Amino acid sequence: MAPKIFCQFRKNYNFFNKVKLIDWQAIFFSLIKSHKDQKMSVIQALLAIQQYRRLLFLIQKYPYIRMVPNQEIDTVLHAHIANIHQFEEDCQNLFSVYLQHVPNFGVTGEAERLEWQLAFAQTQKLFELNFGQGAMGNSPAACCEILLKNT
Repeated sequence: MAPKIFCQFRKNYNFFNKVKLIDWQAIFFSLIKSHKDQKMSVIQALLAIQQYRRLLFLIQKYPYIRMVPNQEIDTVLHAHIANIHQFEEDCQNLFSVYLQHVPNFGVTGEAERLEWQLAFAQTQKLFELNFGQGAMGNSPAACCEILLKNT
């Protein structure tokens, strides 16, 4: 049992070391200097980045589960995607595939809305299971999902 735990620890450690290589400073400044309505305070930006980093970990840990971020995490994702070449390089480094951001998930009919709500609830549950109660914050669900895309 101990070797299995060690292997998981090592995998997680290696992943978080890769996450550190992302240009967080550029993403942070994008969030606090935004000219859009989504401009964040320094504290909001730091917390949202922490949540986004956790989401990246969950995507790596549960690659076949649909993830629906909250609005704060989605804002960080958009700041990361703004430099598409760097985003793609980061995804390759972290996952060996690309992350696909699927907008407008949950807005096309009642069945899809229910699926979106269930996927968001599952994402919240995974946050709590892995990082503790309230780890995802109180921001509402973003109308999108994030998937690993093999290309």
